[in-house]
Amino acid sequence: MNKFILKSIGLVGLASVVFSSCENSGNGGSETSEEAQGIMMVQTSVPDPNIQEDVLPYTIEFVEQEFSNKPALPGLQSFTSAVNQAGEILVVGGRRQGLHTFKAAPEKNFIPDSANNFLYVVNPETGDFWSFDVNGLKDELSAPLQSNNLQGFHDEETDEMYVIGGYGWKADGTDMKTFPSIIRFKVEAVSQAIKNGASTSEMEALMEYGEDDRFAVTGGDLIKLNGRFYLVFGQRFDGQYRAFGGTDFTQEYTEEVRIFTLKPGSLDILTYGTSTSPDPDQPFHRRDGNIIEDLDPSTGQERITALGGVFPPGIIGGYDYPIYINGPQNPVVKKDVHQKFSQYECPIISIYDDEAENKSIYRTMFGGIGLYYYSQDSIQKTIYDKATAQGRNDGMPFVADISTFIESADGTYSEYINSEPIKNNRLLGSSVTFIGNRNLESEGKATSNGILKLSGLSNGEKVLAGYILGGIEAAAPLPDRPNEGTWASNSIFAVYVTKTPSGAIPASFATKADPNTQ
Repeated sequence: MNKFILKSIGLVGLASVVFSSCENSGNGGSETSEEAQGIMMVQTSVPDPNIQEDVLPYTIEFVEQEFSNKPALPGLQSFTSAVNQAGEILVVGGRRQGLHTFKAAPEKNFIPDSANNFLYVVNPETGDFWSFDVNGLKDELSAPLQSNNLQGFHDEETDEMYVIGGYGWKADGTDMKTFPSIIRFKVEAVSQAIKNGASTSEMEALMEYGEDDRFAVTGGDLIKLNGRFYLVFGQRFDGQYRAFGGTDFTQEYTEEVRIFTLKPGSLDILTYGTSTSPDPDQPFHRRDGNIIEDLDPSTGQERITALGGVFPPGIIGGYDYPIYINGPQNPVVKKDVHQKFSQYECPIISIYDDEAENKSIYRTMFGGIGLYYYSQDSIQKTIYDKATAQGRNDGMPFVADISTFIESADGTYSEYINSEPIKNNRLLGSSVTFIGNRNLESEGKATSNGILKLSGLSNGEKVLAGYILGGIEAAAPLPDRPNEGTWASNSIFAVYVTKTPSGAIPASFATKADPNTQ
């Protein structure tokens, strides 16, 4: 079934490979274990008989950037970001740790010194980066700016960045909480301040702070649609993270979309409402999924779409059906549609084919964690089978597959696996989002909410769609040993789209990760 034959070099006589969980050294670089660094994969192309020709109206490429004679970029995941006018990436929050561990009390599963205490500006073309340590800021700013899975939205019309909530360590280091905070600043001003070596007082003067318990959300997303903010799904988690019960935390999913506006010149809520679901299956009981700015292919109208997310009540698994939010009332829950790949947050490149008779939205997803997989190399397969045999398969492995989930104007859906996985079958993509090229909007090649549209491209034209920065990287789809084998990546991929049709593999050929999950 796999389309690649992968040969392992330098590993002789090993029945299995053990990878160590590694932390960032603190010098701006990302470290992996010696074993992980020592594995070199040689990719030998073998035609895959399952490929269907020209089912995608574009060709997409993911090109890892290499920067010589430059300091290593920081390895980060679960941050929020914005792009300034120069095309540089402003990074806020996140962690230098890989996947959090799952240890019982009194262990700390979110390592305190792995929180990202820097604001970064990254030039994705040159590899240059600048940083500002937020530890010097007053507590109400420094603690939430170091949280993970925080919600952020950059309003490009006003250049205002809004950062809400997030889960992190209190300023005094005594415990963890979901912050009830909202922070606003101008992206251009903060970017320049970081690059110019601003003082603590200068940076504080650029930031506004507000607080409201309704902002205490982590693992959701924040999007502005038709003049209103939508704080979509997520949870409030206070105390020490425990996977399977404990007494040192409280957890509550929001199970709603929180819709609000702000008072002019203030961070106080002016209008507020919620959208909930009466469905007994609790489709809004989800977090850490893909919540994206989107278009309805049947109307061309902007909307918000939720794809994937975890965990259905009482189930270690993910949601496989989408939810569409067109306004404050009555989100559309499509329970008759099933998405196989990428239930956890991952980079999604949205492309609108507005020239076809049956207009369609193509959402290409880069790796991550999902309910199905297609490509595993021999080492990954060995460890995956071992973990499964030991009963450690929760049905949500890391995947190397790049998949495309398609919705058409006539109401039909389809899903394909791209003809090639991430190079060398690297297990990348989880806990980061796609960072779009904002220049495409002014060039008429993307919609106002950043979706690439094929009508703006000439046949055969190749464009830079944007970048993928960081995320969790895993040594194996499931851990060889519990709580080991992941790290925060410092890779940057440039994503190119060419208006030339390409083949892909129907998702029906994918393998379900665990038949015991939903």
